[in-house]
Amino acid sequence: MLGVRSESVAFRRSKRQGLTMSVTERYMRNDIPCGLHGCRTCTMNAELARKGVPLLDDTLGQILVPDASAVSRFIALFEQEDELKNLVFCQTVIDALDRRNRTRTMRNVRKIAADPARSSVVFANEVFAQTRVHGKSADVDRDTRAVVRAAEWYRQHLEAQNKAQRVVILTQQEVYLAEHGVEVWRLEDYLAEQHPKLIDHFRAIEQATQDGDMDVTTMSAGEFAQARLQAKAQGSYAKHYSEGDISDGLRNGTLVRGTIRLRAGGGMRSESQGVIERSDAPDIVVIGRAALNRACSGDTVVVRLLGNSESSVGEAKAADGDDDDADDAADSEDALAVEQIEAGEEAPVVADKANLATAVHGVVVGVVERRWRPYVATLQADVAGGMRHLAVPVDAAVPKIRMHYADTAAIADRYFVVAVDSWEADSQYPQGHFVRALGRIGTLDAEIDTILVERQIAVSQAALGFSEASLREMPVNSAERPWAPSSCDLEGRRDLRDTLIFSIDPRGSQDIDDAVSMRRTRTGFELGVHIADVAQFVQAGSATDAAARARGTTVYLADRRFNMIPEVLSERVCSLRGSSDRLAVSVIWDMDHEYNVERTWFGRTVIRSACEMCYEQAQELLDGQRKVEGLDPKLEPQLATGVKELTTAMRVLRSRRRLGGALELASTEIKFAFDPQTHAVAAAAPKRSLEIHGVIEEAMVFANAAVARRIHESFPTAALLRRHRSPTADRFERLQRAVRARGLDVDCSSNLALAQSLQRIAGEAGDADMAFLVKAMATLAMQEADYFATGDCATEAFAHYGLALEYYTHFTSPIRRYADIVVHRQLLAALQEPSETPKPTELSQAWVGTTAMRLNERNRQSKLAQRESTELFQSRYIAQLSGDGQHVVADGVVAEVRTNGLIVFVPKFGIRGPVHLRDKTGRIRLPLSTLTGRPRDADTHIDGCSDFSADAGRLSIRLPIDAPAFHLGGGANVAFSVFDHVTVLLRVLETRRRRAPVYMTLVSRASSNIRAYRSTLAPLDRTFRVSAARPTADQDAEPAEPKGPSKTTGVQKPGPAKPSPDYYSVLEKFGQLSLLETTHAAQML
Repeated sequence: MLGVRSESVAFRRSKRQGLTMSVTERYMRNDIPCGLHGCRTCTMNAELARKGVPLLDDTLGQILVPDASAVSRFIALFEQEDELKNLVFCQTVIDALDRRNRTRTMRNVRKIAADPARSSVVFANEVFAQTRVHGKSADVDRDTRAVVRAAEWYRQHLEAQNKAQRVVILTQQEVYLAEHGVEVWRLEDYLAEQHPKLIDHFRAIEQATQDGDMDVTTMSAGEFAQARLQAKAQGSYAKHYSEGDISDGLRNGTLVRGTIRLRAGGGMRSESQGVIERSDAPDIVVIGRAALNRACSGDTVVVRLLGNSESSVGEAKAADGDDDDADDAADSEDALAVEQIEAGEEAPVVADKANLATAVHGVVVGVVERRWRPYVATLQADVAGGMRHLAVPVDAAVPKIRMHYADTAAIADRYFVVAVDSWEADSQYPQGHFVRALGRIGTLDAEIDTILVERQIAVSQAALGFSEASLREMPVNSAERPWAPSSCDLEGRRDLRDTLIFSIDPRGSQDIDDAVSMRRTRTGFELGVHIADVAQFVQAGSATDAAARARGTTVYLADRRFNMIPEVLSERVCSLRGSSDRLAVSVIWDMDHEYNVERTWFGRTVIRSACEMCYEQAQELLDGQRKVEGLDPKLEPQLATGVKELTTAMRVLRSRRRLGGALELASTEIKFAFDPQTHAVAAAAPKRSLEIHGVIEEAMVFANAAVARRIHESFPTAALLRRHRSPTADRFERLQRAVRARGLDVDCSSNLALAQSLQRIAGEAGDADMAFLVKAMATLAMQEADYFATGDCATEAFAHYGLALEYYTHFTSPIRRYADIVVHRQLLAALQEPSETPKPTELSQAWVGTTAMRLNERNRQSKLAQRESTELFQSRYIAQLSGDGQHVVADGVVAEVRTNGLIVFVPKFGIRGPVHLRDKTGRIRLPLSTLTGRPRDADTHIDGCSDFSADAGRLSIRLPIDAPAFHLGGGANVAFSVFDHVTVLLRVLETRRRRAPVYMTLVSRASSNIRAYRSTLAPLDRTFRVSAARPTADQDAEPAEPKGPSKTTGVQKPGPAKPSPDYYSVLEKFGQLSLLETTHAAQML
């Protein structure tokens, strides 16, 4: 209901118009809801809850109302600390932030309010007649009175309903008076009394912001705007364009807007690179920190394109507003570690000179939207002492961050979280503040917490528990009262408990999403795929649903997992356990004897799985083995028949998809075995591939495709589907060059042509590792599959390139993917009469589109967390094997040739990374071990090598003529080609600032093309010119052209100490060669 009118006054500044005052009219309302769960007065609360909007928790003892002084200065505290719940953010506070252009703080406030775990709301007190306060909205005193009035209204509102909750105002101003039982606390005093564990975090932020203008109540909006307008903006970085200039440039085509992704460069060094991907034009490359102009990875930026005669390096001058050369030099070990840690980063960075010459270059002229997030970092202490330090983020693509911190000894050997506050043009690094400490560097829990924070999954492992509200929604399931479906649960369900149904999963699985059935009928076969009915227990709008939507997916790490839904559902009540009645949603096909579908049935069922099999047991049945260990002998014959008939059917279905162009893409899955006592890695090996894996994958793909068609028929604009877009031709250039170097060819014109080429190459190569790497390169060229709402794109864009399907979705894993829960709800709605139920939120195109984008991001971060977890345990395992001076030598395959060395893949450990053969100056660093085959010679380099030559498929180095130990003719060449087999030495670089990475040194080729025999001349270690490896602090991935053979003479053997590793700066990563652990590889698509 509209009431009286009021005005909101704000001051704005711009370079074109200077200081201006804006006046906004507002109309008072009488129907603003309180947002409190269980409120009997505010009827709109129920509608908000139905839409999934979080509400205040009426079971907590207090409601907190922070004012502008607390929120503006200590937003990081409110954002990071989950203990601060039941927050009411008044519109008055939002307006005060808006008047200071504090968009990031406002976004964080809304983020807190949207988090179901925080039970917080934004209260529109400025347009609510009962909380109206007169006066100018830009006045600090008036805003204080407005917050007090809102708090007093809440207290009266609670008293009218006999609710005993306290209402507490949190402030950083001098404590002021409030009535009607409202308490006013200084934030510091409240934390000391109620949350003493948070007081250190508070003081760290207070200290970091004491010299700034974070508190918006220290001066009026007009005073602030005038001060900023008069301030000089002189600095080392170029000023960003004004909004008007950006709008004009975008309109006339001289500027381009996009999201930038940065290549790891050990900080904002001058050779840092960024790329802005464009689907309809060549990608834009930005080279150099000045050209990047304070842009960070993920920012939405505006770029000015450069002409052919320009380059971003040439235009951009070094930005040295601060004297930080000493800082960079002090951090040399991090520069050395960067490339090892970041190997495999997806960012498509242009690295080789041929690509740089043809790339479109640009310079960042504006940042439209910042995507700063909390960063995990380590400390680079100020050598001069004091409180001013640099935080070194573990993500090497993020620049160092300046911060104030007094007790550096407390965090010197720990990971900690740091937030960025600003990045002015006169500062080489952004300014930030300390948020909180994590664990000690190198400890397992600290490393896991670091992964979770970096991937924006959670602030810690402890934060991934479920709220009391969610746990209250769970069904009872205990030893005394095991859950069983009630008669109400069974109503309307098809009873399949007498049908032979079984599940096949990895050994030890607890969260069993799917089961299958296959039986003969009079006219052919009946195939069934039965999926846990999670939607029965996770109701839309519930606390559990909100938590599942926020998480998006279960996160699987190498040694643990973090569930999307509580364990009582994921491992017991919903899990399709053997010999237990379970609720399911099933897809059942009637097929003829040729496996052509005659009828398809969808619906809710009740099943009783006859057996939980692991893949190895099912494979033994398929192979004809009898008396399989762990299976009931009486049931085994029926299971064997079911598995064999299912396999026969899936072979036919898969062959049909292959004829349509379905691809068999490569992924490497490493399995770890852990010591139960120490949690150390006991073994690591690639996952064994069995035919039964493909059988279950095909059954799940068949069900997902059928459901996709069904929900699209009913909801043509709001169905949640999954697509895999066709890659562009230029993405296959690297694959084609590498294959042609081996005398083979690959046709990438369509998925069918590519599938046939990959199959032909596998047959002609006669090398399983080469066939695998060719598939891996094809995988690199693919775009990621993603979710979308069908109304957001044309029907021809629905197709799934990799699976060769016109329609596809995710239906078969609702225990671990929120997308599947949404699809279940859509399918069940499609099976009902339109008049039977109101239109749910899940059928809104806008909601589905927004949810799809969020799920895409959650899935991506989860996959990256999986990969980083795998790399963590690979590093720990290699470190264990390297103990007591042992050499870890393994066979590898050359995956790519680069301008300064090779990318090598080691199948045994699933590790891939760079092997460097040349440094930034062009000096060739060929290990002596390539001639001797001895790992102990890997750190000794052959001096006098020349003619370093590298192209897309082959790298060659001319050896010195005076090699006395081997007679090499007239200066033989050592050559390496893509897909060559090599032997490498694996070691771990111990670093105190980042995760210890595995690095490789070349030992030998598996079969050398050098004709060699022992010479009768002087012994090798006396006259042959060699030099010991020495790592350097500043080495580029793209060195200058070689400057000729080295003039070093004599023998420089490594001393008795363990030799230092010899490797250089960052390489462009070997794409997305997956190390993810998955149950069904096809479902990852």
